[in-house]
Amino acid sequence: MEALAKLAETDVVVSVPTGSGKTYVAIEATARAMRENRTVIYTSPLKALSNTKFTEFSRVFGPGQVGILTGDRREHSQAPLLIMTTEILRNLLYDAAGGEIDVRLDTLGLVIMDESQYLADPERGVVWEETLIFCPSQARLLLLSASIGNPQDIADWLTAIRPTPCSLIRHTKRSVPLRAGYLHPNEKLTPLFRTAGIPYGQPHLLHPEAKRLFMEYEEETGPSRSR
Repeated sequence: MEALAKLAETDVVVSVPTGSGKTYVAIEATARAMRENRTVIYTSPLKALSNTKFTEFSRVFGPGQVGILTGDRREHSQAPLLIMTTEILRNLLYDAAGGEIDVRLDTLGLVIMDESQYLADPERGVVWEETLIFCPSQARLLLLSASIGNPQDIADWLTAIRPTPCSLIRHTKRSVPLRAGYLHPNEKLTPLFRTAGIPYGQPHLLHPEAKRLFMEYEEETGPSRSR
């Protein structure tokens, strides 16, 4: 709700743990933009994730309202909600800068960039940077991530390069707790640690059954067995 309230006035970076409702924010923000007859673009770093979101959002908004543009698929390219990889959006923005408009960029109201921690990727991060730099000024930006290390820096940078300020919505408490388990090759699953939580920096706190399975596996695959 904080993110949606801020998005009415500013760009927004949402940095919250997995399971905290980032998809809800994306769906509600998309619905609002579509009610205002604005085009929405949702980007992800992977074609597989784009395909998954295409199926998910088609169920939410209806098949005719959602299109997909990836290297392998091109369906409903004039739909109000377009799912694509970030590279595809960057290329579309390049084309628009050269006078070619392939999709409804003139009505673009919202750009959602999922997994936006890819900004830090040594090889592909430049694609995210260029996409943010070339994004039309009339479109709101919504960046989603569970693992940005310096989200305030990203928000400050976006405020510096765009006419619209950028707000940061950051929470660190996990709505869905993490549990660590060990899956043995014999398909037996056991807790990895003696504690319910993950004891960071204390790898010796192994669950007795996990420790036994480790030793069993080492005995089965150790050098003496190979001889």
